[in-house]
Amino acid sequence: MVEQSKFKDIPSFNTWKYIEKINQGFSYDLKYYINTEDGENYFLRLSDASSYDRKKQEHEIIGVMTKLGIPSLQEIDFGRCNNGKSVYMLQTWINGQTLETALPILSEDKQYKLGVEAGKILRKMHSFKSTVISDWYSVRLEQYLSNYKKYKQYDISYKYEHQINEYINKNVNLLKGKQVSFVHGDYHIGNIILSPEQTITIIDFDSFDWKTPIEDFYKLAVFSRNISIPFCKGQVDGYTDNNPSPEFWEMYCLCMAMTSFLSLLWGKMRSEEMYDHRKRLCDILVQDHSCFEDRIPKWYSN
Repeated sequence: MVEQSKFKDIPSFNTWKYIEKINQGFSYDLKYYINTEDGENYFLRLSDASSYDRKKQEHEIIGVMTKLGIPSLQEIDFGRCNNGKSVYMLQTWINGQTLETALPILSEDKQYKLGVEAGKILRKMHSFKSTVISDWYSVRLEQYLSNYKKYKQYDISYKYEHQINEYINKNVNLLKGKQVSFVHGDYHIGNIILSPEQTITIIDFDSFDWKTPIEDFYKLAVFSRNISIPFCKGQVDGYTDNNPSPEFWEMYCLCMAMTSFLSLLWGKMRSEEMYDHRKRLCDILVQDHSCFEDRIPKWYSN
């Protein structure tokens, strides 16, 4: 039974006929499926009140995505609820299943074509540029050093640590002069819905940020890649018009390396089981790049 008292100050609550909690994903947000008396279906996300400003930005950004023609959940309502203890986002509900579930039962050609579409959508998403001038090199390097320091504080010892560090130190200057844009922050097949009509919709913008666009490929390399290589090849080809440049792969490879320690740290902070899982993903990533001697991952070049 869903505790409904926390919803009662949401304006449309009196029209809701059915509420079902959704238990999936790693977010601390509470998620619900809503069905109304008029037969409308909605997606409700509740966050702690302390995240109001961040959630307001997310609400506004999804509106920008709609204007850009990005197929995403549409915003219905946003505000405070639960006597001010929570922030709610009410959005359209999309019927279908995630590509994580759908891709394995599709033909490789269909998987590739969906990847191409996802790549084109991502490129359009990245056209939303920041108006703020920033020294991304300094910002990203500071983030990396901070994450690496925390990684060491947790007494993590990863077998490819030396090779990763060495590669980063030799190539970090590639970040100099790079412009930042909007990034989804969690762009992978678990956050793309395939409808019964075979159209795709992008969900879960709560990890959005302003970074170099290539950062949005990290989840492809460590999550999507293990489900569907044809999809991943398609995403790269769709994003680059079938012509990924040497610069694309250099930035891609650097991003993969610089995020590795953060991924391991995140897993360690969650649980030993999650750390072991992240370590296995990092092993695959490092092997894909031959300990970062190869810029182009094996799954794309083979």
